[in-house]
Amino acid sequence: MKTFLILFLCLSSGLSSLQAQIIHGVVRDSVTKEPVPFANVTLLKKDRGVSCDVEGRFEFDLNDENDDLLISSVGYENKVIRPQSYKGELHIALVQKALVLNEVVIDYKKKKYSGTKHLGLSRKYKVQKSIPFGTEFCSYIENTEYKEGKVKAVYLDLKKEKEFDYQASYNIRFYEYDKLEKKPGKELYGQNLIVFPDNKTYELKIDVDSLNIIFPRNGICVGVEVINTRYEGKLKSMAVVAPRILFTHTERKIITWNRYRNKEWRIGTTKSQVRKDFVNAMINIDVVIEK
Repeated sequence: MKTFLILFLCLSSGLSSLQAQIIHGVVRDSVTKEPVPFANVTLLKKDRGVSCDVEGRFEFDLNDENDDLLISSVGYENKVIRPQSYKGELHIALVQKALVLNEVVIDYKKKKYSGTKHLGLSRKYKVQKSIPFGTEFCSYIENTEYKEGKVKAVYLDLKKEKEFDYQASYNIRFYEYDKLEKKPGKELYGQNLIVFPDNKTYELKIDVDSLNIIFPRNGICVGVEVINTRYEGKLKSMAVVAPRILFTHTERKIITWNRYRNKEWRIGTTKSQVRKDFVNAMINIDVVIEK
């Protein structure tokens, strides 16, 4: 009887510990106190996390892992917390980045520009990919004229997924190209730009002309973050997300990167399995260049 009682108490303690690992929280702007929608909440050491809903709320199962949480969102400084030190619901305040965005907006009407130029990779050899929630892929687009300009539109080639678990939304992001680190650098636009693609085969055009996004002299990195804006609760792991996104075969250049929920960039250019070249993200843009 004594042995049974001890075993029961141990099991009860274990269940309580597991339940305590499910945390709830809300992410807000440190100044306005407004919720930060679709902020990323992820483990610092492992690629596992969730995104907040439109009200900045999240629920996360730590799964007994002794790890810190990284909280991040477009236009805000990253924040790392140790959830074990909090009691009850987590209230997390993010600080806006001191971004110097669109410095030349005032002069746009005075400047003269070229006609619209369509830039990006060839669509000749296509590769289909299903990108999971929380992943961002990014492609470098060269500025061959080395003159500053303005981004007018972004294009993505999409392929209908016949059988899928969830339908994605995209957060379109823009970065300087860091020549020293050879990867995406500072943000050029500090707000979410969320689009809702249809699950069909087509070219999705995203008009950004009114946002006054600079096309820097050394080119631009355009990112696509695959996010969940439609589904609540715990999602199926290893799920198929629709629609598929088309990549393309190119010469041997590292011009694609990816990352999980705003963590460090990793090289995303991969070697082709069917051709003697490499696979990169096929993001295209329309720009105008200063004369």
